[in-house]
Amino acid sequence: LELQAIRVSKDKCQNVMKILKGKCLDRPRMKSVVVDPADGGSRLILLHESVQCSTGEDLPADTLAKLKEAGLTPFITHQLKLEYEYFTAEQILKQILPAGVEVPGSFETIGHVAHLNLREELLPYKRVIGKVLLDKNSPRIRTIVNKVGTIENTFRVPEFEVIAGESSLETEVKQHGAIFKLDFGLVYWNSRLEKEHARLVDKYLAKKGTVVCDMMAGIGPFAVPAAIKGCQVYANDLNPDSTKYLAINAKVNKVDSRIHVYTMCGRAFVRHLLGCSTNEGAGAAGST
Repeated sequence: LELQAIRVSKDKCQNVMKILKGKCLDRPRMKSVVVDPADGGSRLILLHESVQCSTGEDLPADTLAKLKEAGLTPFITHQLKLEYEYFTAEQILKQILPAGVEVPGSFETIGHVAHLNLREELLPYKRVIGKVLLDKNSPRIRTIVNKVGTIENTFRVPEFEVIAGESSLETEVKQHGAIFKLDFGLVYWNSRLEKEHARLVDKYLAKKGTVVCDMMAGIGPFAVPAAIKGCQVYANDLNPDSTKYLAINAKVNKVDSRIHVYTMCGRAFVRHLLGCSTNEGAGAAGST
């Protein structure tokens, strides 16, 4: 950017800024006052991009008169270079992806992992998309994954490809006062359901002493908050990785004495709770 600027001593910046109210550079993440590269003891007040004339003729007459009275005209020209760090991920991707290609605008966040569902037309550019998103969201995000194909396995866990960053998908999420540890590549988790999790827990499971039966508990988004509220919870899931992390989360949140974890199919779990005689047991864990 080529901007008009006013050179002032450091101690006069505040007074001059009052004169220039509304006429200084106004861009996100950019300062309107910078150190003068020609004199470290002075400052440059960068004027709004609409101010193009070095004599200030495109400023309001009263503002220009005050500047002239203070001996602050004519202005100097200052070159401001916008680096990669300045631009957002969306701005960068719009410039480097082919024209007409839709730029990915959002992603799901699971701890340090960002989850994308890239359209087929974007797959040839997945690595550069991942790199840009990682750059612009670090250190909060350390891994970028893209969902691969359709969900076809028994446990309904999507397959992911790491397209940027660390390979580990083991992470930690905090929701409605609870901590959840999980491996995003091994268990089902949807961060967008946080409000629904909280709504159901508050509406149906908030009474201390309630007995809760969760047949498909996952890693505990309902079971753990319910136990925190004082419920006795019987939680089951067919996926052994889910129940592994469910037990971990019960312990992390100090409610392991109120959560009873099972790894069975739903029918076997219900029959077990009802005290029915059954031969399904562990062998039924693989059934549906």
